[in-house]
Amino acid sequence: MKNKCENCGKCCLETEMILSSEDIELINKNLNDNIGEGDFVFKNNNKHFQLKNIEGHCKFLDLFSKKCKIYEFRPQGCRFYPLIYDINKKKCIPDEDCPRTNLFYINIQDLKNACQNLKIFLEKQLNMKIN
Repeated sequence: MKNKCENCGKCCLETEMILSSEDIELINKNLNDNIGEGDFVFKNNNKHFQLKNIEGHCKFLDLFSKKCKIYEFRPQGCRFYPLIYDINKKKCIPDEDCPRTNLFYINIQDLKNACQNLKIFLEKQLNMKIN
């Protein structure tokens, strides 16, 4: 899928991005030695690993360019974005914070495939019960 992001950075503000152990391992493997796991991740109230916010934004957001500093090895949840899974509605939905969600999944089959992959990720990598 072609990148349709306008690099506004809204997805990286006050993020509640859940991380899998594979996400953490990939980030650790690719970061320089000056940044440790405790600098970018914490365990939330649900006992999931979560990406840290620093002064209201993701630790890895470059405030000047509005681009991700770890884009090549960003977490899986960031790769699915702007598609998110609403636990209360029990379905995949576009995140209303993204100003361009209508441009990401024009083809309904692409949307269905992405949603299925998101559900698999949540169940297998994060041990979340879906449906």
